[in-house]
Amino acid sequence: MRKNTFFLALAFGAGLAGGLLGGWLGAPPMASADSTKALVAGELRLADESGRTRLLLTLVRGKPRLFMLDDAGEYRLEMGLGDKGEPHIWLRDQDGASKVQVALTPKGRPAFKLADQKGRDRAFLGLSEGGDPTMIFRDEAGRDRIALWSDKREEGLALADKEGRPIAAFSAAEGGRGRVSFFESNGTAYKVIQ
Repeated sequence: MRKNTFFLALAFGAGLAGGLLGGWLGAPPMASADSTKALVAGELRLADESGRTRLLLTLVRGKPRLFMLDDAGEYRLEMGLGDKGEPHIWLRDQDGASKVQVALTPKGRPAFKLADQKGRDRAFLGLSEGGDPTMIFRDEAGRDRIALWSDKREEGLALADKEGRPIAAFSAAEGGRGRVSFFESNGTAYKVIQ
């Protein structure tokens, strides 16, 4: 019994000395779950007067995620961080399908996507690694059909067939000279007008 009392007193004294020494050395205080300035929880829900969850703040695979729910309990707005910490905002329809996605890629480039009723990406707007804009329109099968781009060399518009193969392209170089190109099914240009 005396040994236990001695060790308890020793542990208490060491904890007290450590706390005083830490305060004296200027170490910042650690946030604790019982702090009056912090709320620590694994999940936060806001509910309406009938008890339905309307806002949910939680963690998904260890990353923060905010959901806003409609009257039917469907997720309509989602904001959060992806696996590599990249932020995103998703707008969902009444069935919960994501229709508009705004995000930063893991490399920090902005991306904007529009999806159809079945959740397939149909339009994309983004920036290349060099910061140049690109817009792509896709068909129901996910094939690129129309592309618009602008970079340091040229601006252009390209059309593709149902298989995603280029048909024609109109482009203008920096000097302002336009060019129209028509392509074979194997992708080689068979006619170029400048």
